[in-house]
Amino acid sequence: MQIRFASSITNNNSVDRAINELIEPVDHRVTPGMVDLAMLFATSHFRDDLPKVVDRLSDTFGSAMLLGCTAEGTIGSDRELERIPSMSLLVASLPDVAIRPFHMTQANLEGISKASDWENLVAVAPESNPTFIGLADPFTMPAHEFVEELNDAYPGAPLVGGVASGAREPHQNRLLVGDQTFDHGMVGVALSGPVTVTTVVSQGCRPIGSPFVITKGERNLIHELGGRLALEQLHKVFMELPETDAKLARESLFVGRVINEYKERFGRGDFLIHNIMGADRDTGAIGIAGQARVGTTVQFHVRDAKSADEDLRALLQPCAGSNIEGALLFGCNGRGSRMWDEPGHDVTALRETLGDIPVAGFFAGGEFGPVGGKNFVHGFTASIALFSDANAESDPNPESNTDQLIDREDSH
Repeated sequence: MQIRFASSITNNNSVDRAINELIEPVDHRVTPGMVDLAMLFATSHFRDDLPKVVDRLSDTFGSAMLLGCTAEGTIGSDRELERIPSMSLLVASLPDVAIRPFHMTQANLEGISKASDWENLVAVAPESNPTFIGLADPFTMPAHEFVEELNDAYPGAPLVGGVASGAREPHQNRLLVGDQTFDHGMVGVALSGPVTVTTVVSQGCRPIGSPFVITKGERNLIHELGGRLALEQLHKVFMELPETDAKLARESLFVGRVINEYKERFGRGDFLIHNIMGADRDTGAIGIAGQARVGTTVQFHVRDAKSADEDLRALLQPCAGSNIEGALLFGCNGRGSRMWDEPGHDVTALRETLGDIPVAGFFAGGEFGPVGGKNFVHGFTASIALFSDANAESDPNPESNTDQLIDREDSH
């Protein structure tokens, strides 16, 4: 049997009608007992109705593991719905894939002292090569600390997901895992087994000028680049830019830090993008939202709608024709109609590049995703997980079970 996905989305204000619109498009494609994972994303309008939604999903999809959270806006099938009531759903049949759910609090995180503590909390060993899907509450879970600890405990294991964005105050977000609902901490699942998860992290920037090595820095302050004052090097970059790029750099300038220094050349996907926090004309230093480690290669970047579109499509293109069965899309709440004139940009770019695959996700207050083999918390990013069957090539009759599983065609 192959993995199968189906997705749906609704913007109906009535919870009962919304549930029906969410379930009906995928229900007729699903054989009872064949759904292993269901991922639900709902705006805060449905916060108090989530128990009813969860009950209906449980009745429909039986023993499927449920994972989800509240959000400012949702993404599903071929639409992105912002600042209106909405819910999106992605269901998956993952035969022979181990799905380990977890809920972690800040106290759990602070209590971890060795690798085996992680295994006890998430019930998966590093040797199983897991992929993590995580959803965090911004008020009660230090996401950056979680990601750093996860990187140490599970080297090379990708984490995708995002920070719940459906609340303005603590304990207003809802996190769902299994049959439990939480208003704090972090929830997620670890997947291991015959499923291939390809991650795409589009930070929406493009480099300008040439790379520099930090030759003097401390904490988050870059004092020197290539042996010269950082501001002096930045001025040199400005002077060599065409006017259109110079104007863009004055409005939207970032620093990209190379993740893998062993590469001979650096391009898209090789940099972790940091905001520039300020500059000191007296000392020539530049402050960034990250560490300014001596010996690190950096390059200035700019971001606009055109750059973000090009970056996403360029990173997705190598995955075209890869028999992708489904996708999760976690986009920054600063993207969408806040970045482009028309809504639905990221999901449209994904489906135009990879085909009409089932997809769901939400607009996050921070996105999890790997860059250069290491996980980070990003901003203004589209973090995407693409699922394909690890056994597809060895299946002599890959469509033989289509009628008994979730079919990607017409599932949206």
